[in-house]
Parts: sequence; C-alpha cells; structure tokens
Amino acid sequence: MVAEFKFFQKNPYKDKCRLQIGSTFIFHGQYCIVTAMKYYHFTYIVQETQRTCHMHYDYYLQTPSAAGRQLNRI
Repeated sequence: MVAEFKFFQKNPYKDKCRLQIGSTFIFHGQYCIVTAMKYYHFTYIVQETQRTCHMHYDYYLQTPSAAGRQLNRI
C-alpha cells in the first residue's frame, strides 16, 4: 500500500511557469527580475524603478511574456 502525503502537493501553476530566482521577464513594458519564489506567488523587482512587487503564478501565465515563451500551452 502506497501512502500519499497531501502536504507535499505541488502547485501546478508554479511548475508551468518555469521561473526561478534570477529569471527575467517583461511586464507592462518594464524589465523585471524574479527575486523570490513562494507557493502561490513570486516576488520580482522592476529594474527601472527598483520597486518590489508580487505576482501570482496563474496571472503570470496570462501575460504576453509567458505567451511569448509558450508556457501557457496545455
């Protein structure tokens, strides 16, 4: 009998994004750098203003940057 641990479930959106710390992407015409990866969202810095922001993985998959990388394919 195989026991499944439910508290080790992966976030499917996070896995589809293929982002990691140091990855770059363009959001609203500004270059952004990923600085931290959380379970439901990631933190990034806008390069021009040095502003720190958060974005959910499922929202990132809807951006043109993700579409350009063809990450939102099934």
